[in-house]
Amino acid sequence: MVIEVNPINRCRPLGRIGLVLFAMLVVLGASGCGRGGGNDGDVFPRKPIKVVVPFPAGGGSDRFVRIIQKAVRDHGLLPQPLVVINVPGAGGTVGSRRVRDAVADGYTILCLHEGILSSKYAGRVPYGPEVFRPIASTGQSNLVLCVREDSTFEDLSGLMGIVREQPDYIRFGMAQGSPTHFAGRRLEAASDASGRARFRYVASGGGAKRFNDLIGGHVDVTPFSLAEYASFEASGVRAIAYLGRERLPEMPDIPTASEAGYDVVMPHVQYWWAPKATSDAAVGRIADVLEAAMKTSDVEEKLDEMKIRPLFLRGQAMAAHLASRETEFQNVALVQFDGLIPDVLPVVLALAFLLGSLAAYQWAKEKRSISSSGAIGGPFALGLATLALYVLGMQVVRLPYALATAVFVPLMGFVVGARSRGSMVCLLGVGVALGWACFLIFTKVLVIDLP
Repeated sequence: MVIEVNPINRCRPLGRIGLVLFAMLVVLGASGCGRGGGNDGDVFPRKPIKVVVPFPAGGGSDRFVRIIQKAVRDHGLLPQPLVVINVPGAGGTVGSRRVRDAVADGYTILCLHEGILSSKYAGRVPYGPEVFRPIASTGQSNLVLCVREDSTFEDLSGLMGIVREQPDYIRFGMAQGSPTHFAGRRLEAASDASGRARFRYVASGGGAKRFNDLIGGHVDVTPFSLAEYASFEASGVRAIAYLGRERLPEMPDIPTASEAGYDVVMPHVQYWWAPKATSDAAVGRIADVLEAAMKTSDVEEKLDEMKIRPLFLRGQAMAAHLASRETEFQNVALVQFDGLIPDVLPVVLALAFLLGSLAAYQWAKEKRSISSSGAIGGPFALGLATLALYVLGMQVVRLPYALATAVFVPLMGFVVGARSRGSMVCLLGVGVALGWACFLIFTKVLVIDLP
């Protein structure tokens, strides 16, 4: 008689240890939460506030946030520091997802400009400002439409005339799905409501890359921020239109697009966001600090160097501003927002794959088409599907890391052969303890965000 010995069945002592560890972690976590709540306006903040900048260090958004960070520190505006965390990727959507999914306690916030709208209406993500709690708008500049210094286009009217007469001829440098992309879309709409006026869009990337493409003759026209234009002007770049309400006093020779008959204004504002359920007290406290920082002389001086107006909006004024901007992006949207793939669809597909793999494996086993020596294919496929479901559950459905891990460990154990009730209880204890232990270590000790 052959007795099958499953190593997983020997893990009962480990399971008991895991359950004891879990109980200890619950007590520690509860006491920590009691000391560090972020919803009481009288004590907030009790720890550093993480500001996610969804772009690489050294860029315009990063520089802006660090100016605010320095003013908050130097003027003692908060008892705890602002900690800048750069989370670049996918045009700002990687960082925005992280904040969207963060605990709504006021200790993780986002600074993201109009990219939060352009990403939504370009179809990059199925969400926009509506999934966040707006805190404040700080600082505004406008885009400048530029050509190469020796370009034959002297003004915006001449350029748009060609765009209407020869659709897809003028190469427009932009970053796909960004405000620079929508600047071109709005110019097209303002030029010809029939839709005949069309640029040939060239995905160039950030300001430095677009500058190189413009100088190298790979694009004919591209928008820059005021700060970018100021740094590129001496290197062979010429402005033909300022996308603002009125001419800039410091650059009076650049006409606005409106003067040429194109009602296109493209503000570039830095917005601050919190997770949707963040309390009024926490949002109000952060907004107060941002408003105080914007009024300091050192911030005003730095923003002047960057050609950024010291705009500050909050509450109803910010809501009205955002509503107006969203309408502008809706009018030239690349996709219909209601038709975007819902977040839950990838998880449904992964679950269908998991169940389908399990059914196929069981069917093959019953038909004896899988020998004992070749039975690895089914469990391997199930293991991959379980892992995919684990990751998608946290990323898309926003399952908490600790909960997802507590379910993942026993499920994976079942896939590789655990069947007895004792084994499953043991694995559940290990999963719960592991999930909570990793969560507390990463978030409390290493200050690394987890779902």
